[in-house]
Amino acid sequence: MPRGAHPYFWFMVQFYLLFVALLFPAHGSCAGNDTIFSSNLEDFVVSSRRISSPLNSSDTKAITMDMQFLHRLPKILGNADPLRYLQMLPGIQTNCEYDAGVHIQGCENSHNIISIEGVPVYNATHLLGLFSTFNPSHFSQVSIKKSVTANEGHSRIGGAVDMKLYDSIPSRINGEVTVGMMSSQGTLRIPFGKTSALFTSFRASYLNLLYSSLLKMNDVQLLYSFGDLNATYVQKFGNKHTLYIDFYSGIDKAKLAGPNSEFYFNSADKWGNLLGAAHWDCKLEGGQLRQSLYFSGYRNKLSISGFYKIGLPSEIYDIGYRSTFSMRNLETGVSLVNHNVKPQVPEYGNINVTQKNLGNDQQTFEGTVYVRYSGYLWNWFNYDFTLKGDVYSDFKGYMYTALNPYATVAYDTPRAGRVEFSYSQQHQYLLNCGFTSMGLPVEFWLSANREFKPQYSHNFQVSYRREIFKGRYDVCVEAYYKRLYNQVEYNGSPLDILNKEYSLKNIIATGGNGRNFGVNVMLNKLAGRLTGWVSYSFGRSLRQFDIHGRRWFPSNHERIHELNVVAAYRIGHRFDIGGTLSYATGVPYTMVKSLYVVNNNILSDSGEHNAFRLKDYLRLDISANYDFLRKNGHTAGVNLSVYNALCRQNEISYGLMSSDKGITFKGISGFTSVLFSISLYYKFQ
Repeated sequence: MPRGAHPYFWFMVQFYLLFVALLFPAHGSCAGNDTIFSSNLEDFVVSSRRISSPLNSSDTKAITMDMQFLHRLPKILGNADPLRYLQMLPGIQTNCEYDAGVHIQGCENSHNIISIEGVPVYNATHLLGLFSTFNPSHFSQVSIKKSVTANEGHSRIGGAVDMKLYDSIPSRINGEVTVGMMSSQGTLRIPFGKTSALFTSFRASYLNLLYSSLLKMNDVQLLYSFGDLNATYVQKFGNKHTLYIDFYSGIDKAKLAGPNSEFYFNSADKWGNLLGAAHWDCKLEGGQLRQSLYFSGYRNKLSISGFYKIGLPSEIYDIGYRSTFSMRNLETGVSLVNHNVKPQVPEYGNINVTQKNLGNDQQTFEGTVYVRYSGYLWNWFNYDFTLKGDVYSDFKGYMYTALNPYATVAYDTPRAGRVEFSYSQQHQYLLNCGFTSMGLPVEFWLSANREFKPQYSHNFQVSYRREIFKGRYDVCVEAYYKRLYNQVEYNGSPLDILNKEYSLKNIIATGGNGRNFGVNVMLNKLAGRLTGWVSYSFGRSLRQFDIHGRRWFPSNHERIHELNVVAAYRIGHRFDIGGTLSYATGVPYTMVKSLYVVNNNILSDSGEHNAFRLKDYLRLDISANYDFLRKNGHTAGVNLSVYNALCRQNEISYGLMSSDKGITFKGISGFTSVLFSISLYYKFQ
């Protein structure tokens, strides 16, 4: 937005904020067999029990997962990552080792918004994708939507993952601690009377202590550690007002050390997130209001030294405000955010290369306003219509406006189930690139402008959901089609950072198109000692760029067929077992046809882009929990987890390998052996 328009614009915003605010729909947890209704009428009690599913889906738009259920599932080297288990749901791509992305209905990882109570968290992963930035014990639930809706307050063309904070005040001090072979974590919940409480969580790793061999390749050792801290303060003012103050800080440190040779790089890096937010919930007469003021940032300081000394810093931080008001069938809201972005640009030192001041720091503004109306026709037909308006500016004369419609109609009866049709148009103004998705700090953000146009998509979905066998099972079938425009793709290589003519225009391909379509099926067991789900997904994720001859080719993360099984079984009061099974067809890669040497440099001639595929992926993880102490609200136990129990050598990439027999190109495997982990846990109430 031009600077001259600010006074008038902010006046209109302040006027509008008198009437608008944010409503977060309540998602109920289905965990446990506790009594939810009890009425004492002299000599008898009327009660009912809720179904004990770890998943809750009141409609087909959003699914919530209870964080307590993760305790019963296999832990990757002693840790249960909520993002990993979301990938076991249909339509969300199964990730292999060293892939840190979340791909929802064929979209790129950067197409999704990952947030804490609606506040965005950028690059939400630790190294190699083994851990996300979320300590599961600090949150009550995680909610996932396969398409971003208008009331999310964000402009993305993919899905939304939102971590939900605890909103109730505990009656006494309680908490939990887990000590594992790779990391330790703890959570403490402290009430201050009946109206306020403090929730704090910490986590720290010591990966190299026992697992240094996993991070060593060709005599190059990676030294790595991370830590994060969550703190949330909840204050209730009567029955109508609640204040949440939330803080998160995470830091990763890595150092790459090799032999004393000019052919190796020694690198040091530190990257992490910082988030602070204040949320105010207010129950009004006939309506509800929520307002949020937040800061969220991510910074990377990567340096490579040796024969060369190069820095690759990048960062992004937001200052934003969100507000929504809902009353009966009407909901309306506004979101205002200022993005400050520093894309990745090399900084040279001690070498004969002159760095130019590229002036790539970006400051942009994004504002959205939406109105939503929902209702019923008769008792079985309901509808939901939303219109969202966007205003975007880079403060350099480029302004973009868009209207995004959302429409859903559904037929819903207890006997026949729920059939739902939906359409939406979505825009995205933050773009993301990088030459790997391994959770390394080489992916960076940039803002849309005249050179990098905003992305947008048209999304169609039809779904059917029904409970069967007296509510003990839930079946869901969905089909989707997404049309994507103005896609970007990293078209460079790590050696581009040595080019003194380095430019984002030269390493990022623009103007791409995309088509995502597929069918997903899930059967969810809701009740009994055995709970879990089975899901199958068929999906295509196709892209088209001028640099690849305008032909349609599969995206780098496409898996056409996926089958996931998640199960947990309770044996008595002290023992439970769990397991996950993932099968997926291989991801595509570009095969090298020939190699040749020019001036002592190895050059390659490649075939068609992403025309070949790696071998199919198969992994079984199992775990067992035993509570050796259960007394007076105290629980202590041990968890044994086995990662890759089938000892399968799953290929994760395709690349050049050198040996005494020469240079060859072949599939590269990740974890090739069974990984055992033991962790001790203690909970008190």
